[in-house]
Amino acid sequence: MSEKFNYSYSSARNEEAERIASKYINVDVRGDADLERLRALDKRAEFPGTMAGIFLGLAGVLILGLGMSLILRSDHFAIGVVTGVIGLAAAGLAAPVSLAVTRRSREKIKDEVLALTEKIKHGG
Repeated sequence: MSEKFNYSYSSARNEEAERIASKYINVDVRGDADLERLRALDKRAEFPGTMAGIFLGLAGVLILGLGMSLILRSDHFAIGVVTGVIGLAAAGLAAPVSLAVTRRSREKIKDEVLALTEKIKHGG
């Protein structure tokens, strides 16, 4: 009575089987669509603030670099210092500007996000 146990594993086969099965599981689940909509709204609210912060920070660093270059030329020292300070101020304002733009974007879609959140929490 020697019974053999054969086990074969193929990750590619299992992944393909899971991918196909996922098409048939929860085909008409509205909660997932609502959650995806909530995620998309959250990303949409944060994107403008992130871009504003990156743009202002990058511009500030470039202006600071220009100021440093002007300082290295002895005949443009004063202009270089002023330019560097302006660049430093712009780079320093990147984070507060990013937060302010994000807050304003969130304020615009707040009602829709809160309604969707309640709908998801109560299973509607």
